[in-house]
Amino acid sequence: MRYYRIVISDPSSGQVYTPPGFSGLLGGASYTSFVNGQSLPGAWNVELDVPVIGQATPQGQALCRVWGISRQEIGQANNLNGKNIQIFAGMQKGLPLANPAQAGLIVQGTIFQAFGNWIGVDQNIDLVIVPGFGTAAQPGGLGTLAKPKNLVLNWKAGTPLGAALQTCLSTAFPNQKVTVNVSAQLVRPYDEVGFFPTLEQLAQFCREASLDIVKTATYAGVSIVAAPNNVISVLDNAQAAAAPAAATQINFQDLIGQPTWIQAPSIQLKTVMRADLSVGGSIKMPAAVVTNTAAAASSLLNQQATFQGTFLTVSMRHVGNFRNPSADAWVTVIDAAPNQVGSNT
Repeated sequence: MRYYRIVISDPSSGQVYTPPGFSGLLGGASYTSFVNGQSLPGAWNVELDVPVIGQATPQGQALCRVWGISRQEIGQANNLNGKNIQIFAGMQKGLPLANPAQAGLIVQGTIFQAFGNWIGVDQNIDLVIVPGFGTAAQPGGLGTLAKPKNLVLNWKAGTPLGAALQTCLSTAFPNQKVTVNVSAQLVRPYDEVGFFPTLEQLAQFCREASLDIVKTATYAGVSIVAAPNNVISVLDNAQAAAAPAAATQINFQDLIGQPTWIQAPSIQLKTVMRADLSVGGSIKMPAAVVTNTAAAASSLLNQQATFQGTFLTVSMRHVGNFRNPSADAWVTVIDAAPNQVGSNT
């Protein structure tokens, strides 16, 4: 069965918001489809559009829309502005191919804007979410021009960029885990000091600087990703190719349709909505639909996915409409590139 769990909390007190009349009934959630080990047949319909991508190439804010709310919730929607939010999604037990192990946290951040809608018999609330590690004083937690984070990058001559970024990010985000895994070739022959009000600006600088240093045909540059589990990851595909991490196996039954090219050498694939993948992680495409004898193989079509091998996840987008019966209505869209770097051009 499809699954979601939305937790809206006060950034100061930590108190969880619950709709009028539901206090103590939702297992600590604000809206959910699963309580006490069982799916709720009368759960709210929820629409999701959650991009997950490196800070250097942002795709805008995340959106969550909850249908079937009360008039009180519409009237009090403004009270949710600035609140913290976590959204868990995926699948729970109930269908033969559903995999509860793939469900989990897909986004956390701050509600930038909440507004209710009442048109005819339809009542819903839209939640515009700034992904990140937000607080009441710092929505999103990653810095804005109005409320800068003031990240300082002290990149010494001959020092790898990865070491400078580890110090910079660990100082600016002491409550988050920072992991850095980038090429050791990223060094400058001179000192470079930068001051950045937002993580986005720092990420854009690092991407441009890394591409200026490593001039290979398929090098993608450094990416900085604020993951939903309080982790900031710094990575590039050169280091991923040199020391590949264990790849997550994509099973054929997870795929919605066939993968396709989006640009050389990147591909796009769509799976059942899942939270166990991360930008910068490796995925392995399924080898075949069935295991078969050579004699019988010619009578079966579409036994393999279009692409084979291991790929690096470049970006993801979780898109869902909880009550839409289409298999295409509760999915994770993944952009991925071959986990390798070509020779110099």
